[in-house]
Amino acid sequence: MCPVGAGPTHTPGPFGAAIRLPPHFQENTVTGTSSHDSRPPDQRTGKEETRPLDRVPWRRFIVLGDIGAGGLGRVRGRGADKPWADRVAETLRSTRPDLAYLNLGRHGHSAAQVRARQLAQALAFRSDLAAVVAGGHEAVADSFDVDAVEAELHRIVGPLRDTGADVITVGLYGPRLLGAAADRAGGLQQRLRLLAERTGELALRHGAFHVDVLSDGGGRRTDADDHEVAAAVIRRLVTHLASGRVAA
Repeated sequence: MCPVGAGPTHTPGPFGAAIRLPPHFQENTVTGTSSHDSRPPDQRTGKEETRPLDRVPWRRFIVLGDIGAGGLGRVRGRGADKPWADRVAETLRSTRPDLAYLNLGRHGHSAAQVRARQLAQALAFRSDLAAVVAGGHEAVADSFDVDAVEAELHRIVGPLRDTGADVITVGLYGPRLLGAAADRAGGLQQRLRLLAERTGELALRHGAFHVDVLSDGGGRRTDADDHEVAAAVIRRLVTHLASGRVAA
C-alpha cells in the first residue's frame, strides 16, 4: 500500500458509448452540485434522483461508514424519509433490477472502526460500486485529527479501488446526523469543511470521486437531507457514466 498522499494509479476500463446526459443532470464534478440549477440551495428538492439512468453497468453496490451512511432516515426512525443510499439503490434498480445492495454503515463508528469492522465484509461482497462516508464521528471532537482520518480513509478507499470497483466518497452532509453532540461542538462546520476538502483530495488521488452536497460554488451550506444527497450522488454517477471511464 502506498503512503497517504501518493495514492495508486488506477485505469478504469471503458464502458461502451457514453450515455445520453439530460441537461438537468449537468453538474460540477467536484461538489456534485448542478451547474444548471439556479435555485437557492434551500429550494432544491432533490427529487430528480428518481429519474432512471439510461444504463447501469454496476451489479453490486455497497455502502460503508458511520451514521452518514445510514442517513437522516435511520436517525429519525420509522416513518422518516428514506435514507439516501436506499434511494440510490432504488434508482439503480429501476434500470438494473438484479442489483445487489448492502449497507454496512453504523452509528458511532470512527473511520478506524469502519476499516476494522466493515472493510473485510465489503471486500468479500465483491462490489463494483462502493460508497464511503466516514470521519464525521471524529469531527465532533475538538481534538479532531484530520490527518489520522485521512490515513484511515486511504486504507479503506485504496483496497476498494484495487478490486476495480468505482468508489464514491460522500461528505458528511448535516449536523442533524450527529444529534445533540453537534450542538455542543464549537467549530464543527469548519472541521466538516476541512474533512470534505481532504476527502475530496484523497478520492482524486485514488481515481474515486467525491460528492460534497454542502458545497454549491458560492458558499458553504450547513445542512442537507436524504433527497438532496441521493440526487447529488445520482448526478455524479450519470456524469461518470457519460465519461466512459467506468470500472471494468
